[in-house]
Amino acid sequence: MTCQDNEILLNGVLIQMARSFLQYVSECSPWVAVDGASDEAQVNVLAARQRQDVADIAALLNAREHHIDFGTFPTEYTDQQFLSLRSVMGGLKRSHESVCNRIGTAVVSLRTAGDSEAADLLTTVESHERDILRAMGEIEKTLASHSAAAV
Repeated sequence: MTCQDNEILLNGVLIQMARSFLQYVSECSPWVAVDGASDEAQVNVLAARQRQDVADIAALLNAREHHIDFGTFPTEYTDQQFLSLRSVMGGLKRSHESVCNRIGTAVVSLRTAGDSEAADLLTTVESHERDILRAMGEIEKTLASHSAAAV
């Protein structure tokens, strides 16, 4: 892989993260019951943490003088409006698992290409994103317990 290929790979990861379902859900403010407001706040915190990882990747691309493309949200997200947070949690987790897997694959490719700086950064980012995935699981459990208590 050439240096340019490394930057293209990094930018692809950046786009998937910057336009992830987590970012979309954070921007569209899903419906939550009164007792679930803290769950929504937690999702927004997770989205902010992901945006910081995006900023770190963007900083590396900027330092390498690579044009940064932040992408657009996939069109399939446009059907995901006016939904409860509980109803989108499964999709959030699946989408985020895909993000984590993409990062892991990119780490392997970058290490193989000898780009240890980018691979090290993405290794750290992958750890952060896996923490976010675990936190999503906890939020999902909390939302389920709110629903069970309401019945």
